Amino acid sequence: MASNYFMGFGNACKMKAKNITIQSDSFDTSTDDVMSWINFLAPNRKIKALLDDTNIQGIEVFLSNDHSFLNFNDCKISNDSPYWYRRGQYKLRSSYRTDSDILVRGIAKEYIDSIVSFVESFDVKNGINKFSDNRIEKLNILQDCMDLGLQIPETLITSNIERVKEFLMKHDKIICKPVKNPFSRFKYKNKVVRFSASTLLITLENIDSFPKIFLHSMFQQYINKKVELRAFYLKGRFFTMAIFSQSNPKTMVDFRNYDHANPNRVVPYMLPSFMQEKLRKLMNKNRLDSGSFDIIITPEDEYVFLEVNPIGQFQWLSRNCNYFLEKEIAELLIKL
Repeated sequence: MASNYFMGFGNACKMKAKNITIQSDSFDTSTDDVMSWINFLAPNRKIKALLDDTNIQGIEVFLSNDHSFLNFNDCKISNDSPYWYRRGQYKLRSSYRTDSDILVRGIAKEYIDSIVSFVESFDVKNGINKFSDNRIEKLNILQDCMDLGLQIPETLITSNIERVKEFLMKHDKIICKPVKNPFSRFKYKNKVVRFSASTLLITLENIDSFPKIFLHSMFQQYINKKVELRAFYLKGRFFTMAIFSQSNPKTMVDFRNYDHANPNRVVPYMLPSFMQEKLRKLMNKNRLDSGSFDIIITPEDEYVFLEVNPIGQFQWLSRNCNYFLEKEIAELLIKL
């Protein structure tokens, strides 16, 4: 059955039969699901999995008008290879020992940093995402949204509590959220530490509990919502879910504060064509192949853009709306 299904992709795909490279974290279940679909749909295709931190002992970069590739360790990634960046990172080690002359090590590091930067942004035309997508900045995205005519919440970046109070007086209710990715992962004393920061609602009642000294933070006007949307974008297509989170106090501000005892109602949703067009332009401008959008529909039926996460979760959306996104990604990688 699987081989007959694979034949449906055409003889050209079967003739190429290129290895599929997937870079991700070993604990990411979405990656496991995509690999399972590849093994089912195309059992003869080989998958090269780069998991967690990929330590590169040596690397070769070849650039040509006809064909370009990266070659490191036992892995070769061509600019026309089927490739999916999900998670993880590269670590390129210098061949110079730590006891080398400090000037030699400094020069070597400068060269290596340049190569690592190129490797992380290597754009595989038959790929899905790249490591440098992790560096997409929220503020730049919001600026692009304004240029494209997308509605955004008023936003303030500050470390001044008096400016926060002024902002609050203007909007009655505001939120505070991380400027960077809310999910952090770093190493501390040889241990991997992970934590997340949820969105915090700030009102006149709790503003005095806010610390007087804090790092520069992002504050936005609180947007009343009729419904919340999570839309997964994949190479020009949208798979959208409506989340009725506003009726539950636990999820009203941030639906990621899941109420497992009383889950939000979620249903498939079709984004209107004008929103799809603007969001495609946003993704094309930032050279993003996929990502997860957070959007609010206000009681006045206005669409307000909150953010896009190029490396966002999609398993919850896929399963609740029967989108089978893992299968969609697998089919795309097989066709490439």
